[in-house]
Amino acid sequence: MDISKEYDAVVIGGGFYGCTIAVYLAEQRGLKRIIVVEREDALLSRASYTNQARVHNGYHYPRSFTTAYRSRINLPRFIKDWSSAIKHDFTKLYAVARRNSKVSARQFVRFCEEIGAKTEQAPPILKELFSPKLIEDVFLVEEYAFDTTLLASWAQRALTMNGVEVRFGTTATSIVHDAERGNIVKLRDVSGQSIWVSAPTVFNCSYSGLNLLSGEFPGTLTRLKHEITEMALIEMPAPLNEIGITVMDAFFFSDAISRTWPAYAFAC
Repeated sequence: MDISKEYDAVVIGGGFYGCTIAVYLAEQRGLKRIIVVEREDALLSRASYTNQARVHNGYHYPRSFTTAYRSRINLPRFIKDWSSAIKHDFTKLYAVARRNSKVSARQFVRFCEEIGAKTEQAPPILKELFSPKLIEDVFLVEEYAFDTTLLASWAQRALTMNGVEVRFGTTATSIVHDAERGNIVKLRDVSGQSIWVSAPTVFNCSYSGLNLLSGEFPGTLTRLKHEITEMALIEMPAPLNEIGITVMDAFFFSDAISRTWPAYAFAC
């Protein structure tokens, strides 16, 4: 195969993680030849855009202490590094389902105390938004949202400033290892034409696309379960504007985000 170009690193996926890793490699590790491969025609336009814009503070993971604690510890750094994209000025509520929940209100409070996440009883005017037949208790918490468009603008500026090449409309299809040329990545553009690039290091940041690569890349052996998820865009009623709601831990409604961003609702 003919190698089109040699790089210091290939990053597959132009979402938040892919862009952040590419910027880190350029700014902190001094790599000069970096390429980000993105299948869409814009950065942060897939999982980074559709994953509800929530900046986690640990509340979401009462059945995974490690994940919850790491979210709690890393929250201040995320807010510091991307403060311009963070929205603070809305009310965030966590409600605990009365039936079929894997966590009770008492367990939720104890879990939050263990990870150091602040909770307090929601005032009556907010509790009245929920049916007591379905909801055991409601809590005010400290959790935020981010503006994906602002993060995408930062990513574009940072990649350009650091001379990182971004190839849009391109999919990585396979990775093989060569003793002399390192990792060889096959790329295919929207027209179906393929080229091969090489790099000592390849980062697969394609999220749900981890298993789509053929060749020798070990990520292709990962057993992932894929499920179709629908996001409902709705116009929220006035009492719910500027309120984020998460219901633990049942299936009362689909994940939703209102057109009066960032009011949103989750069923966990």
